[in-house]
Amino acid sequence: MSRFVRALPVVLVAVLTAALATPASAALRDDTRFVDPLIGSAGGGNTYPGAVRPFGMISWSPTSTRGDQTNTGAANGYAYDATRVRGFSLTHVNGAGCHPGAAGDVPIMPHVGAITSSPTADTKDQVYASDFTHADEIAESGRYRVGLKSGARADLSVTTRAGIGEFSFPSEGSLLFRVSNSLNGSEDAEITIDPATNTVSGSVLTGAFCGRRANGGTNNQKTYYRLYFTAGFDRPITSYGTWVNSELRPGTTTASGGEGYLTGNNRAGKGSGGYVSFADTKVTTRVGISYTSAEAAKRNLAAEIPQRATVSDIAQQARKAWAKQLRAVEIDGGTADERTIFYTALYHAFLQPNVASDVDGTYLGSDRKVRRLAPGQRVQYGNFSGWDQYRA
Repeated sequence: MSRFVRALPVVLVAVLTAALATPASAALRDDTRFVDPLIGSAGGGNTYPGAVRPFGMISWSPTSTRGDQTNTGAANGYAYDATRVRGFSLTHVNGAGCHPGAAGDVPIMPHVGAITSSPTADTKDQVYASDFTHADEIAESGRYRVGLKSGARADLSVTTRAGIGEFSFPSEGSLLFRVSNSLNGSEDAEITIDPATNTVSGSVLTGAFCGRRANGGTNNQKTYYRLYFTAGFDRPITSYGTWVNSELRPGTTTASGGEGYLTGNNRAGKGSGGYVSFADTKVTTRVGISYTSAEAAKRNLAAEIPQRATVSDIAQQARKAWAKQLRAVEIDGGTADERTIFYTALYHAFLQPNVASDVDGTYLGSDRKVRRLAPGQRVQYGNFSGWDQYRA
């Protein structure tokens, strides 16, 4: 499709004829081939191209940079014309009509080479970020793949509350956990590396919708939630360390500290994170998230991604989930481009609201207290749809 269509994702429903499918045809129909998650990522569409399930809690997608660690250049962390990546974040809000939108929590960055300075001190994203080209990028329903100029590659897929990623390197590589680097900043963040269990866990206390401005005179630079995560690896951690602000601390296993909610130079160079390195050139990462507790993040991961699962296994399941969801609306007629526009818009409409409850039925209420599903309630949702939801 043309860049013009990417920039102007208008639903041409008028040229399509709706039709009812028979049960047999409905069971076989797979319209995910018409979904292009990159549509809307240019021209202010404010979409993101990463791996996500229908209404998924987790959405694993790239965070781009234009040379400023506090400004991704887009409301959801990804702009089509910004071809430098500083991490792959675990949460996103689709179609936020302001910059920097919301979420973009816990960017995880594959890095080739030694860790010799604090990634937070890399305020211009010159060292711990990498260029890419769209020729090396594939975005599909429930899966995202990209090759970076550094030689690292990322292959990501997700369930509802957990993700699996295969990261490969041309030589020994590391994964950076930028725990404090949510799109709007953070009040606090913390990370724990446990070499004995081969895991990394932590959380970020954040929120701040449209935090670069105060809409209607209301200050949005404030905390709304804490996101917990836990990650495990199929290869042993060989070295590790953390950082706080500009201080790199090799060999340490814990760190904490947020960026704050200010902008530009007032926020740059602040925050905390950690890194783990591997002797192998390929590592598979399994990560679970929760808005209620660290233990809930572990339970979500254990329940949704088996130890022996591969990215391809989970991606196949994700595609089936999307094919089923897209069968909610079936059409006949139209050109291939018109069908792509239609089904991509439908795909975007099913990104939100997001599942907010854990596999055990707990969720974070609007009063920031942990609640439990009512009898007979299957799931709790959050992030209800906003403007431009079908396209953006």
